[in-house]
Amino acid sequence: MKADKNLEARGLACIDLTPKVKIALSEIQSGQVLEVLSDDSSAREGIPAWCRLTGHSLINSEKINTDETLFYIQKK
Repeated sequence: MKADKNLEARGLACIDLTPKVKIALSEIQSGQVLEVLSDDSSAREGIPAWCRLTGHSLINSEKINTDETLFYIQKK
């Protein structure tokens, strides 16, 4: 999947991750896609919930390995 911006967020807990996602999304246009790489297992539940709460669309997530997940978030 092609992303318009990438956020490498290894080492960030979900509580620190979502503010970084918010900042990264503010740097792209509505309809564009942000790719987020996270190694926090709680992000697998936290990012989809955050997207639902904020109105952004989680268009895909890919489990890379036991630790890492790629999330593709489309800005509302």
